[in-house]
Amino acid sequence: GECVLKLISLRHYYFTIGWNIFDFVVVILSIVGMFLAELIEKYFVSPTLFRVIRLARIGRILRLIKGAKGIRTLLFALMMSLPALFNIGLLLFLVMFIYAIFGMSNFAYVKREVGIDDMFNFETFGNSMICLFQITTSAGWDGLLAPILNS
Repeated sequence: GECVLKLISLRHYYFTIGWNIFDFVVVILSIVGMFLAELIEKYFVSPTLFRVIRLARIGRILRLIKGAKGIRTLLFALMMSLPALFNIGLLLFLVMFIYAIFGMSNFAYVKREVGIDDMFNFETFGNSMICLFQITTSAGWDGLLAPILNS
């Protein structure tokens, strides 16, 4: 809709702005993709390449960010805080690593009940990490607590 309105209003000046050319290409590829997606995926282009072309739509967001100073400031602050967030993530992983080993040594032989099953148990390191992630996100930790308290 936006592309057509701009094309009608700006006429031949539409193609003098780089973002308009980008929008035009993305819209044309999207329209072609909608009509020929199945045919293209089956016979001509691999589906992964076609999905990558669809990702070009995300580039339109860059234009919005370029125009809005508040969003730019917010994204700049987020980018500057990424190293600190990475360090916090590593610290969380280290704590979970230690408690996964602790859980394996203390709760590996808990009887399987309602909350403890093939995936959520402390028998292997991977399953221990999954349980700890579940506890960290507060998603169903009470289901793990009852069988552990009963043992």
